[in-house]
Amino acid sequence: MKRIAALFLALMMLSCGLAVAEEKVNLTAFQYELDNQSTDFNQIWYFKMIEELTNVHVDFRMVKDSDFDMQVNLMFATPNEMEDMILRRSVDVEEYGVSQGLLLPLDQYLTEDLMPNYVSRLNMNEANASIPASDGQSYFIGYLLAQSVNHEPTWYINVDLLAKLGLEVPTTIEEYTNVLRAFKADGIKYPLATAFTDYGPETLWYQFASFGVPINVQTFLFIDKDEKVEFAGFADGFRAGLEWLHSLYEEGLLDPESLTQDSNLWANKVNAGEVASFNYLRLINTALTPDTYAHFKSMLPPAAEGYKVAVPSVLEVPEAGAYLTSTNPNPEASLRWIDAQLETENMYVAQNGQMGEHLKVNDEGKYEVIYVPENNGLYQIVPVSMGQFFAPGDFQSAHYQMAPHRVERYEDSKTYAAADVLEYKSFHYLSKLSKMNNEDSVEAANIYTELKKFMGESVVDFVKSGVTDASFNEFMNNAKSLGVDRYIELYQAAYDAYMAK
Repeated sequence: MKRIAALFLALMMLSCGLAVAEEKVNLTAFQYELDNQSTDFNQIWYFKMIEELTNVHVDFRMVKDSDFDMQVNLMFATPNEMEDMILRRSVDVEEYGVSQGLLLPLDQYLTEDLMPNYVSRLNMNEANASIPASDGQSYFIGYLLAQSVNHEPTWYINVDLLAKLGLEVPTTIEEYTNVLRAFKADGIKYPLATAFTDYGPETLWYQFASFGVPINVQTFLFIDKDEKVEFAGFADGFRAGLEWLHSLYEEGLLDPESLTQDSNLWANKVNAGEVASFNYLRLINTALTPDTYAHFKSMLPPAAEGYKVAVPSVLEVPEAGAYLTSTNPNPEASLRWIDAQLETENMYVAQNGQMGEHLKVNDEGKYEVIYVPENNGLYQIVPVSMGQFFAPGDFQSAHYQMAPHRVERYEDSKTYAAADVLEYKSFHYLSKLSKMNNEDSVEAANIYTELKKFMGESVVDFVKSGVTDASFNEFMNNAKSLGVDRYIELYQAAYDAYMAK
């Protein structure tokens, strides 16, 4: 009788689908990776945990930041060989989504049943406002880590060396240049060093902020106080910034490889004690070692005479967390896998480390960091900024006690805001909020491709060789011939339309 009852129960469960194990789903992902990090997501424990929760296995193809654009373009060139997902780096939605249909519109999948964690936060703090493309559809799952940050890079200087030499923290370009000379005379190999990357906070482009030119490599545009879109290369202080950088290059005050090196090489020099000043994201939990950053403190960007400092500023609106390609065989499983990472504890573990070792729930019921590994070691344990995360401001403040490295950025943001050194309006108004239709977007993207190459080559040449009236006039004319005026016009129309809404 027991055997008969057991058999009957088993048959009932089978008929109801309760005992049939769902077959594992296998997917592939094009995974963005920082240049100065090396983490094998295929082996990391965190994603094995997510696989157990969702029964979805993902094979990651790791792609470095500096190589990402080229590799993703090559992938899109062979649509029948696309990965199923693209994770944690932006791609051209208007081109590959709206125009070519190679990215999957996701709105029909954004339901409480399929993505309960994401959907419950999507409308918090109007976080969804920047996500839809020009056709009104959403082509990516957002990534948002709100932390009350308002600026891109922070400026740093070796304060122990200043004290040794009896010098004060410089506030003007003239004072700063003299401090760099003193550093050089004291034996510092590279008084000032930067990288020459597209997006890193250590890049040379941010040095122009001292001359009132907030350069972002995403557009090379900014909004002035008359609500006009301006090209950085035509700004009043651009030539003065070039001339100053050339003078540093000539005197050996600027690391000559600042015009070529990536963030890895730059960080190696800073950690070797060869650099005394730089711009960077923050000090704690970065590529810098504690022994290195103990000598440095943040400072305001030095102001050039006759110019108001304009540091590129940011809005806390979603970036791209994940795209699904149009050939993805199982969008529902893909989005379940993504949403599992957005469950509150999973999300904070991915950013901060394992519960009990790196993270705890404090007496207020908030997640709080208890230990940050040295030498940027957190990236070997969890995905950190390369994983999925979606926490608008209200959600973040209710669930998270900011970690020391987050507090550091927050305090610098307060200082920069109080000193009024930020650009008039964040470039994110142009790069994230103002949406063009597909035709205009393609035209702007084509101009940008040429403009980016032109600006990089021009700045390198000017810093090395200097600036003359003839060479700068040629630069201005060549920029116009590439379509800068039309480029400005396209962004101005998109910005005006956004502001009108």
